[in-house]
Amino acid sequence: MENFRIGFIGGGRIVQALLEGLEQANYLQNMNIWISCPSADNENSSLKRYSNLIQMTTSNTVLCTNCDIVFFGVKAKLIKSICSELVKTVDNACLAQVLFVSVIPGLTISTISQWLHTQENIIRIMYNVNVAKCNGSYALSSSKTNENHPRQIYLRSVFDKVAYFAGNVSESELDIMCALIGSGPAFFCTAVEGLADGAVKAGLSRQLANTLAARTMLGCADILVTSSKHPAELKNDISTPAGTTIYGLHELENRGVRGAYMDALMAAFNRAQTMADQLARDLK
Repeated sequence: MENFRIGFIGGGRIVQALLEGLEQANYLQNMNIWISCPSADNENSSLKRYSNLIQMTTSNTVLCTNCDIVFFGVKAKLIKSICSELVKTVDNACLAQVLFVSVIPGLTISTISQWLHTQENIIRIMYNVNVAKCNGSYALSSSKTNENHPRQIYLRSVFDKVAYFAGNVSESELDIMCALIGSGPAFFCTAVEGLADGAVKAGLSRQLANTLAARTMLGCADILVTSSKHPAELKNDISTPAGTTIYGLHELENRGVRGAYMDALMAAFNRAQTMADQLARDLK
């Protein structure tokens, strides 16, 4: 398979998580990666650890003209000005050849297409920080034209090294996955933190409580993934009559924890929709 050149406009946490995972998978050294960000010349940049493996620049134009696949990994409020910059400084033929990939929640392919003045070479992806440990999840949203494009096939081969592929989905489904895949790790962290705090209150050391809470969630997730059990089934297996677990679960029900998680996901999803609507209005 051809080794396409991949560029990232933006070098934040989500980009660095991918680099970390690819390095752990012993694949980063096989790739040709560019990153464009304001801190490219900063010796204290956290990206400097990869300086012998990637090319860095402060110019989005230089990156775009040297890459076959270009990720938009910046804050949503910056994307329109970056697209305008590329349209002014990069040859139209070059723009048409690049496969642009957006990781920005809610931002539609149609909106990016109007900003870039290009049609069939834009896709969206959602993945999470778990790729840093080669245990992430990702999904794509693209046209049928792009689905079998060599550059998208190569992109999938890269992400398959560090994440589970949830499929090529519609943009509306991807927006839901922005909340579940993208925001989900933060939601799980609040559960781990709460359990650990409770253990500390009961008398465990902070370090041991944090470790055990995280490993308990890790082990439970592994059972759910490998056994295909429904979460309720595993919960029932653990809950014995008049035991400690059912008493704790009763308290969670009293506090509406399941509903709170549903509300959290819907709030994240709705926020992605609001951001997309705000960005789309900028076209008018």
